Amino acid sequence: MLTQYLFCHRLAMVERGILGCFILCLSLTSVSNNIYIDNNGNMRLNFNPTRGDYGFHFYGNRPPSLPFLLPESGIYYSLGNMNSIGSMTALPDYVTQSFYNLRGPENNRDRVILRVMEDGSNQFIADEVYVTQHYPPNENRGSAYDPDNTYRVNVSLLRQIQSLPTIDQNDIPRIYNVEINHNSLQELENIWGHTPGLALLLAIVLYFTRPKTLFIKEQALRLTSQPQSGMEDKDNALIKLGVKTTNRGKARIIWSGIPKRLLDQGLMVVLHRNNNSDSKSELDRSSVGGQATGSYNTSVHLNPGLQVRLHKEVKSWWNYLGFGSTIGEEIWRGSEFHDANREIPADINGHDASLQLFVKDGKACARLYVKKSFTAWKKTFHNSWVGFYSSGLGSTLDYNTWQWAVHFSEEKGSHQADIPGYDVYVYESSMTMSPGVQVRFMMEKYGGEKARTPPWERLVQW
Repeated sequence: MLTQYLFCHRLAMVERGILGCFILCLSLTSVSNNIYIDNNGNMRLNFNPTRGDYGFHFYGNRPPSLPFLLPESGIYYSLGNMNSIGSMTALPDYVTQSFYNLRGPENNRDRVILRVMEDGSNQFIADEVYVTQHYPPNENRGSAYDPDNTYRVNVSLLRQIQSLPTIDQNDIPRIYNVEINHNSLQELENIWGHTPGLALLLAIVLYFTRPKTLFIKEQALRLTSQPQSGMEDKDNALIKLGVKTTNRGKARIIWSGIPKRLLDQGLMVVLHRNNNSDSKSELDRSSVGGQATGSYNTSVHLNPGLQVRLHKEVKSWWNYLGFGSTIGEEIWRGSEFHDANREIPADINGHDASLQLFVKDGKACARLYVKKSFTAWKKTFHNSWVGFYSSGLGSTLDYNTWQWAVHFSEEKGSHQADIPGYDVYVYESSMTMSPGVQVRFMMEKYGGEKARTPPWERLVQW
């Protein structure tokens, strides 16, 4: 049974608080929603962890807390490192908001590990899944995983998580031997309903990890409602802050779910360069104007790392003289903006390479991932080019701009250690990024499309 497995093998981690179980549920739900189990019981992935999709990174085959692997037995890949910019920004908001708004030594210890084997070109099987954690920081054991808190997740558990969205609420007590208040479950759906099955999994987890006299809703909200300011109001978990794109390649601040009790105090949204920016180094700001949901077009070029923060708005007699309000106490932080808008690369059909659209300084850019074993890629792609399009509706020749694939520049950086099997090449175009922009890979001078990316700012969920 799902609940028995999840808790009998997680009791050692519960002692340090419910946050570890909470993050584990988020990660397992995300993984289970991105695999499919074939007729032979193999867990096939809908993504490529060797390329860094969704923030996975290379972990090797000799970890002390996991079975040793021979090269032909697969390679371990890890998910959940909040100290890695590429990993953190690629994760969904509902995973990272706890990291941005909670501070403490337990905030970056949990991991999900996949043992990955390649099964043909760009096809991957995860034959083993583990949940684990790093040693506590005060034990000074470095970055190793704790073998006493490392557990293998079997296929049946992931299959049960996948089936959660199909379960009727009236059948929950019979199937899982729990009693969940339907109103409380609905409250969880309001917050976590964007990921199928997550709300119900959290409800089941919380039922077994906290006293039954406590409301499930209160526990779930408490996990995500302790921002740096010290406010403990539960409905802060409903606040959503983010960065979108204007038609001119500038950052648009968006917000929603702000409770009335905060709106009545006066609020403003503030745009920062990244999560590490000093509180005095804001790039732009705007009053929310008493609106629980809204947006504000800034004059700041769209760039990776941009972050929106919600603050109290301090007004004084200076406002009547035409001066702006003063930034007050910080209430909540949104996630940092991901340069590819959390879209994974599109495979180039028939070749060990893939194409990704990303943004830099408000301009549309393209990134080629080329597998290191594809040594003849420049010869193969000698006549290949990448076109930039304002939407996915135009024909091949309706591009805004283009570039030969072999003229892309190699991208160097710390991310190379996370994806050692790939070389990465980029081209920064002069085209302004805007919603709907797309890049396509053409094999020959006059066509032969082999890949196209999703339109910029389509609804992304994983």
